[in-house]
Amino acid sequence: MNHQTHQPIEQQLDQALRTLDLDTFHRLGEQADRDDATREARLTAPDALANAARWYVSQGIPVFPLMPGEKKPYPGSRGFKDATTDLSQVNRWWTTNPQANIGVPTGGLFDVIDIDGEQGALSYRELAGTDVIPTIYGKATTGRPCSRHLYIAATGDGNSAGVWPGIDYRGAGGYVVAPPSRTARRYDWEQPLDLAGLKAATK
Repeated sequence: MNHQTHQPIEQQLDQALRTLDLDTFHRLGEQADRDDATREARLTAPDALANAARWYVSQGIPVFPLMPGEKKPYPGSRGFKDATTDLSQVNRWWTTNPQANIGVPTGGLFDVIDIDGEQGALSYRELAGTDVIPTIYGKATTGRPCSRHLYIAATGDGNSAGVWPGIDYRGAGGYVVAPPSRTARRYDWEQPLDLAGLKAATK
């Protein structure tokens, strides 16, 4: 059996380039382009946000709707306190507002380190690789350049602003905007959420 086919395509491309296997490199490059186009079409489809909300719920992650293109809950709602894994309620929300962004509460399965803008990126560069930053189980780009959400195991801590320059902490009583929501830019998974790792870490 060819185990290479089970490697991520980026690793296969790198291996083909290192071995000067240009035929394989070009074939894999074309496959990567097709995969990217398919993924982009899925994430920009009219039901993309609804499908993503359903996926989070299927994984046991509560969700609640945010105003389209924004990080704010709908007026008159209870925000993250409305978050649920009730699929029928989620279907009603996103049938009524199919372009609603997706909010997920923090402090349950995960907390989030919020790296905001260039200052946050500089702080994170200094802290990365130290024991200050715990194990990261998912990483998402956000609506701002140089900004990231780092998903870590829940600690029981609450929210804190400015824990380091340009870095906030979202824990119990907080929430974040989840991919593929869109504000100025689309939120996207840079490192897919490791739910198995999170669940093992929070037992």
